[in-house]
Amino acid sequence: AAQAPAPAPVAAAPASAAALDGLLARFAAMSGLQAKFREEKRMALLAAPLVSEGTIYFVPGAGSPRLARHTTSPAPSVVLIDGGALRFADGAGREEIALDRNPPVRLFVDSFVKIFAGDRAALARMYAMELSAEGEHWTLRLKPKVSPIDKLVERVEITGEGVVIASMRVVEVGGDETVTTFSAVDTARRFTAEETATLFSLPPARR
Repeated sequence: AAQAPAPAPVAAAPASAAALDGLLARFAAMSGLQAKFREEKRMALLAAPLVSEGTIYFVPGAGSPRLARHTTSPAPSVVLIDGGALRFADGAGREEIALDRNPPVRLFVDSFVKIFAGDRAALARMYAMELSAEGEHWTLRLKPKVSPIDKLVERVEITGEGVVIASMRVVEVGGDETVTTFSAVDTARRFTAEETATLFSLPPARR
């Protein structure tokens, strides 16, 4: 006898505004974050994606959250976002960008920081937001609505379970995209003073 076709998977349903508020409130309540990342930049001009791996660290902070990205592969580098500046160091040297003087970079950086900080008001100013959820699994879609980021980024899609972010996909207007997957996510990370001084500062300059 012919078997009945298997039922189609149930798509995640759009969540209410209250559910979105609740998810972002859980992010905002984190004491800190540590996670390993694998980033793939997929560009039309390249036959294979550019892959980088490392660890990110995040501290909410009162009014001044801090994000550190330590890349270990393919080459060591450190990116720090602290207050109104982005600082970068690798084997070739150091650079600092004053975010107030570079609106496109400021908006893009703020996006990541505000997501990890669960800053609902700031995200709503920059994006149209849509949350879909099925149980603890969710997908948050952000569509830029302010210039100049709306000319650069078509959408951002973030997936997760509970308060743990699993992936982040940034799709550019031209079709290129960056997909970052996270593992070993610790959303209750607390940093000692020594760890803060080490992880949220650039390595000593080479002579």
